[in-house]
Amino acid sequence: MNTAAPPQAESSCPSAPQPQLRAVRTDDAAAMREYLRGLSGGARGLRFHGGVNPASERLLAHLTQADGRRHIALVAVLALDDGDVIVGEARCVRGPGEAAAEFAISVADAWHGRGLARRLLRALMDAAAAAGVQAVAGEVLLRNGRMTAFMQREGFAPAASAEAGSARWLCRLQAPGHPLPGRGDPPQAGATTGAAALVV
Repeated sequence: MNTAAPPQAESSCPSAPQPQLRAVRTDDAAAMREYLRGLSGGARGLRFHGGVNPASERLLAHLTQADGRRHIALVAVLALDDGDVIVGEARCVRGPGEAAAEFAISVADAWHGRGLARRLLRALMDAAAAAGVQAVAGEVLLRNGRMTAFMQREGFAPAASAEAGSARWLCRLQAPGHPLPGRGDPPQAGATTGAAALVV
């Protein structure tokens, strides 16, 4: 699964309201559409490794319909009077019988550098470990230097990539979600990372 817009060097911003993290819901489709529309073209390209239609019903259904086991999806939201506004999302998907999951993460342009990507990633890894996921992996475009640095800071290690122009990063998990020493090692024999089609 493709990874997201690159987080910048992150720092806290105590004076600003902090987004709340929660599981995505099916009624988030409208908010997800506005979130995708709000991403810059460059950010969407880094997230999906190409152009997407933010209004695609198929894409929105995929992004908002997660079962919490094979497809785990979290959103960062600001609660406003007229509803939640999504400012970040993270997810991982694994195929039937697979121990490893493909992950993706994105953060609204205005929220880069505030620690939100780290919060989302760590919450996702905890949820994935609790669901029995043994490893998470993602593809990062080679030109996405800030995302590459983020993966390295968060303990991911390079793995073989099947996509031209991208690098694959992998992290092994241990319940309740704390990375293992050597977490970048490949999953156990028989556990493969299945690609999850996200671009429509």
